[in-house]
Amino acid sequence: MSSPQCDITAVCDVWSGGLRQNTAMRFLPALGTAVALLGLFAVSEVAGRRGVAPDNTRRLVHIVGAGTAALFPLYLGLTDVVVLAVVFTLFLGWTRLRHSLKSVHAVARPTIGAVLFPIGLLVAAVVLWPHPEAFSYAALMLAGPDAAAGIVGTRFASATWRVAGGEKSVLGSLTFFVVAFALGLAFALATGSDAIAGAAAVAVALTAVEGVLGYGLDNLCIPAVAGLLGEQWLRL
Repeated sequence: MSSPQCDITAVCDVWSGGLRQNTAMRFLPALGTAVALLGLFAVSEVAGRRGVAPDNTRRLVHIVGAGTAALFPLYLGLTDVVVLAVVFTLFLGWTRLRHSLKSVHAVARPTIGAVLFPIGLLVAAVVLWPHPEAFSYAALMLAGPDAAAGIVGTRFASATWRVAGGEKSVLGSLTFFVVAFALGLAFALATGSDAIAGAAAVAVALTAVEGVLGYGLDNLCIPAVAGLLGEQWLRL
């Protein structure tokens, strides 16, 4: 017959082992996400070394990274998102200082947008985490309208204006508005709010923000602004 002391020790061992296992399992989704994002950077580097322009590889990382972030509320906790954002901010800052990761950093225009990208999503997550639809909407505003504006604005000639660190174009801003409005309308209809006027108002506000910011500062501001306006005006 076992002693009470042995029984207590066995229970403690089982509980401790289960706790360690649960803790390890708890961080697996975040770890898997980090590995997948590092794989995305690796793909962009390979593409860059095979002749793909840095603007295009950077845009690929921008779209896929922000699109992935839109899914975070489905399988990550806020702590996971904070850790990922801090890690990738440090990673992108370090690679920029070392003049490496050229597929992301070696664009001709002066910009710190790559480093600000995870910070913008971090701010949005901290502010909006109780409203997962609003956070997803905010992340997709980076993945969709922002990237689309860059593609159209650089490929098609139109009137431009100067901003700090670069310039913006009429066609780029118009593209941003159209895609932002379509995205807002889709979210409004999906959540049953039917806030068409709200989708248009958010699109106008975000187009104005994007149209006056240079140096990649829109990556910092757009997620939080989009999420807060989406929560209030689209009732996300």
